[in-house]
Amino acid sequence: MIGAPSKSYKSYMALGMCVSACRGEKFLGFDCKKNACLYFDLESTKRRPKNRLNQIMGDSSQKPDNLYIITGVDEPGRIGDGFEAQVEYQLKEHPEIKLIIVDVFQMIRQPAKRNQTGYDRDYDDFRVLKQLADKHSIGLMLIHHTRKMKDPSDVFNELSGSVGVMGALDCAWVITKEDRYSEEATLHITGRDMKPRKLKIRFNENNFRWEYIGTEEEVQERRLRGEYDNSPIVATIKKLVKQGGGRWEGTSSDIKHESLYSQNPIHDDASQIGKKISKYEVFLHFDSIKLERDRKGGEKRAYIFTVIPDIPVTSVIPDIPVMEQMSFTLTGSNMTDKS
Repeated sequence: MIGAPSKSYKSYMALGMCVSACRGEKFLGFDCKKNACLYFDLESTKRRPKNRLNQIMGDSSQKPDNLYIITGVDEPGRIGDGFEAQVEYQLKEHPEIKLIIVDVFQMIRQPAKRNQTGYDRDYDDFRVLKQLADKHSIGLMLIHHTRKMKDPSDVFNELSGSVGVMGALDCAWVITKEDRYSEEATLHITGRDMKPRKLKIRFNENNFRWEYIGTEEEVQERRLRGEYDNSPIVATIKKLVKQGGGRWEGTSSDIKHESLYSQNPIHDDASQIGKKISKYEVFLHFDSIKLERDRKGGEKRAYIFTVIPDIPVTSVIPDIPVMEQMSFTLTGSNMTDKS
């Protein structure tokens, strides 16, 4: 199941997944084995999925001949009232289908029975769908909505429905954003036989496809590295160490004072400078600068920056503020540093 708030490009993700699977291309950075797909676009007319395919693939491109689309106007029916028969018919006509996407799940749900609990209703629906998937050895992906109420403890509790939803699913995806206008989103993934993951993704409005940016940890590290490379605090430290022949000692206030004579003065106060030095420590080490802290008799904390031995100062500390940034390449779910 893919869960996300309304108007968050869930349908583009569903159709993009189908295109990638049908063509054997990458989806969100992961390889797809080429297989036919059946896409139930149940909130659309015949025109909308065609327009979206043109947006994703281009007007003049040849569309996959192994992608079969059923829209709401085809009236495929609900669970227990025609849906299973429609799936059986399509699989008989096109036995190469290995992935079925239902967009959206609510459109095929059985009406709630009198005095039926939400849990029992969820269980009844998923039992039928599970039997279909197992019988034909196919993947079945349901597009679903999330609640407006956020759950800070577990994002998967935001999937609409009872606790029976998560209990029945083999795998669940939930898309979240810091706010509706954020360009980046987080794709939370969990499942029965897989390690939970958080992937950073972005919807590209130029080609109407979701793109994989990296894991949450990788994206945070790249941002921190960019912040480090452009930090006037780091530039000042490197300048002072270079002027000191490979060693400099002083406080946060001293660092700020020294920066006033540069083209990029530090505007942070002493406590903020201290916090950022701690945050940048690992990158300083990569740049062959060792950081030590010295607090004498309750006085202000002094920092001691020393070039790591056996490496010439000039080869470690470039002219300020020049500092080549890391370049990355994404391969599947892994990122390798090519700097």
